[in-house]
Amino acid sequence: MTLWDRLKDSVQTMQAQLTAKKNDLRSGAFRDASMAMCALVAAADGTIDPSERQRVAQLIATNDVLQNFAPDELHRRFEDHLDELTTDFALGMASAMREIGKAKRRPAEARAVIQIGIVIGCADGYFDDSERDVVREACSALDIPPTEFDLHRPLRVPRPYRGPDELPPAAGDQASERTGSGTAQGIRPGGAVPGDDLQVFLKALTSGTRQRLFAHFLDGEELTVGEVAERAGLGPSTTSEHLAVLRRGGLLQSTRSGKLVRYRADREGIAELLGQLHSYLLAPSGPQDPPLTQG
Repeated sequence: MTLWDRLKDSVQTMQAQLTAKKNDLRSGAFRDASMAMCALVAAADGTIDPSERQRVAQLIATNDVLQNFAPDELHRRFEDHLDELTTDFALGMASAMREIGKAKRRPAEARAVIQIGIVIGCADGYFDDSERDVVREACSALDIPPTEFDLHRPLRVPRPYRGPDELPPAAGDQASERTGSGTAQGIRPGGAVPGDDLQVFLKALTSGTRQRLFAHFLDGEELTVGEVAERAGLGPSTTSEHLAVLRRGGLLQSTRSGKLVRYRADREGIAELLGQLHSYLLAPSGPQDPPLTQG
């Protein structure tokens, strides 16, 4: 079993453990530390993507354990931390870590804060290096060994390649009918369709702007948002949004260097996705006819 498979299993266990001790997680210190943790996960790569902000806010609102607290209060604290991170990421991160550190006095709450961070970070199917980095730093603030949560080793999230029967049907999808034949024609039974990650990869490349931005990484350089924006002649905000799409699509990786986040081409991930694309494009159309037998 891969590290990612173990992590997915452990996330379900973590949420069950959090739910089981829900009645013990009612202190203001746990509430404040959890919101700081969620904000750091949402802004882990140094950017505050609006869709990520909304996604994490929704996860906070629906998490069973966090429903111990007033939703408006949780949202305010989460947004306050994001505002600090937007104004000055380094100072915002230091402020969030101080808030997280206050939970250290109660070991059970401290571990619950880390579990909240991992559960939120894994909710979208990705737990990238920048998210792991901030959770690992939170472990240090709480005097918890990162090894306790498998955060000390690099993690590569596998990109599953799935057949049509493993994908949920899209709303409104219907089998088309071939004119004159009266036979419904849907996805052929033996054919495969691209997995979710391959589709995100392909969509990331549909934009000419993103294609030009990615070209700046072809020589193996590690660049910040500001450096890419200057080279491309785009605004930092626009550049940041496009780089986030390329990262989610598996074309870029991001790592933190001090208060800066640097992007680089994810060559291993790209090779893996291109292998999936090759398999999809050359997939057999259906069951092969059985070989003729000698009479």
